[in-house]
Amino acid sequence: MNSYKGISADDKHRIIAALKERGAGSCPRCSNSQWTVSEFSRIEVQATMERNTAERTTIPAIMIVCENCGFISQHALQPLGVWPHTEADVAHAPSPRSDAARA
Repeated sequence: MNSYKGISADDKHRIIAALKERGAGSCPRCSNSQWTVSEFSRIEVQATMERNTAERTTIPAIMIVCENCGFISQHALQPLGVWPHTEADVAHAPSPRSDAARA
């Protein structure tokens, strides 16, 4: 059974602050400005440009949802400064998340 309890309030506040600092605004579909921080995710991407490669990597991201139309926007966490960049950062992260949140 999964013990994941969702994104912590501290992480939500950090993500919202980072998005506001960068000028994130209204929904591109309906122009509403009310968003909900939803879930952490990982976007799987191909590691090389080779057509038949099996090499994959992931981009840690956050999904935010428009409260009016339900449009989902994904934002990479590393450029927002809210995802550890090194193993040392992971070991000293201020608000640890469960393995399920990182997967």
